[in-house]
Amino acid sequence: MSEAEVLQVLQRATVAVQPELHLPDLGRYDEQDQALVDRVVGKYLTDLLRTSWERGWTPMDVVQHARRRLEPGVEPLLAAVIGAEHRAYKPSTIDSRWSDQLADLGLQHPFDDLDLTSWSAERRIGRYLTLDLTLQLAGFLYRLQAMARLSPLPGTAQPKTAHRTQQSGTDRKMLARVRALLAKAEATEFPDEAEALSGKAQELMAKFSLDHALLDAGPDLELPDDSGARRIWVETPYVTAKAQLVGVVADANGCRTVTQDQLAVVTIVGADLDLQLTELLATSLLVQANRAMLASGKHYGIRGESRTRSFRQSFLMAYAQRIGERLQATAEKARSAVPEADQDRLLPVLSRREEQVDALFTKLFPETVTRRTRITNGAGWHAGLSAADLAQLDTHRPVTR
Repeated sequence: MSEAEVLQVLQRATVAVQPELHLPDLGRYDEQDQALVDRVVGKYLTDLLRTSWERGWTPMDVVQHARRRLEPGVEPLLAAVIGAEHRAYKPSTIDSRWSDQLADLGLQHPFDDLDLTSWSAERRIGRYLTLDLTLQLAGFLYRLQAMARLSPLPGTAQPKTAHRTQQSGTDRKMLARVRALLAKAEATEFPDEAEALSGKAQELMAKFSLDHALLDAGPDLELPDDSGARRIWVETPYVTAKAQLVGVVADANGCRTVTQDQLAVVTIVGADLDLQLTELLATSLLVQANRAMLASGKHYGIRGESRTRSFRQSFLMAYAQRIGERLQATAEKARSAVPEADQDRLLPVLSRREEQVDALFTKLFPETVTRRTRITNGAGWHAGLSAADLAQLDTHRPVTR
C-alpha cells in the first residue's frame, strides 16, 4: 500500500455523487496503516482548504457555509483542518482581519497539527465515522465556487502602519457603547424598546462616522483609502428579504452591498469603520426582525390554505423598507448637526469616501444585476410596516412599555 493509492481513493470519493460508497476502500487501507492514512488525509484536506482561500473564501466563510450544508459533526474537523493549514504561515504574514476570524473560531497561534487518530480519540469518535466525516468535508471543499477575494491570502499579507492609533481607545469605547445598546435591543421582549435602542445606536454610529471622516481628512481634504469588504451570512429562508434589510443598513451608513442568493450571503463594501458599524447593526436587526416575524404567527388564506411563507416574505420586505427610511432620517439628522465651521469640508470628504467605496465595489463586482422583488401578500406587507413603526426612533423621547 502506498500514499498514492490512498490519495486515489480520496480523489475518487471527493468527486463522487455518493462519496460514502468509497468509504469501505478507505477503511481497508486504514486497517493496514492508520499513520499513513492520517498523513495523506491531513495533506489532502489542507491542500483543498488552500485552494478555497485562493477561490476567495475566508475561514469564517467556509465555516458559515459548512453549517448550512453539512452535519454538525463536520465542523470540529473543519476547524482542526483550518488550524493545521495555518501552521505554514508566519503570524506577521496573516492579515489582521483574517486573524480576527481565526480568533472568533477559537484558533490562535501556535496552531495544532492535524493528527486524525488523536483528534478522533479526544472526541471519542469511532474511526469509521471519522473517515466518513473526512470524505464529507473533502467533497464540500472541492465544490466551493469562486468568490470575490476580500483580503490578502495568508502568507502574503504585508505589515501595515497602524491607522488612527491615537483614536483607538475612543474607537473601542464607542463600539462598546453601540454593542451594549444593540445587546439590550436584542434582549428586550418589548418591540418599541428594541427599536428605540437600535435608533440610538444608529444615531451614535452616524455621528461617529462623520467625526472620523472629518478627522481623517487632511488639509487638502485628501482622505486615506481604508475601504474594504466583509460578508454577512444570513439564515434561510427568506434570504432576499433579509438581504434587503442588510442593504438598507449599509446604505444608511455609506456602504454598498451585493447578494448571492444561492449561498445566502451578503457582501458589504465600505470604509473600515462604516463596515464595522454596519455589521453590528445589521446583525442585530436581523435578530429583531426574525423575532417580530415569528411573533406574527402563522397565516392562512380564505380557503384555509397556508399563506405563512408569502406573509413572512412580505413582512420582512416591508420591515426592511421602513427601517431603511428611519435609518436614513437619522443619518441625515447627524449630517445636519455637524458644526457650521465643518459643513464646507464635510461634503467633499463624503464624496471622496463614496468614490473610494465605489471604486472597490466595481473592482470586486464588475458585473452586478439590480433585481426587483414582488410583494405577494398585502397583509404581510402592512404587518411588517406596523412592526417597524411600533417605536419612535426619536431617542430623546422616553421608552414606554
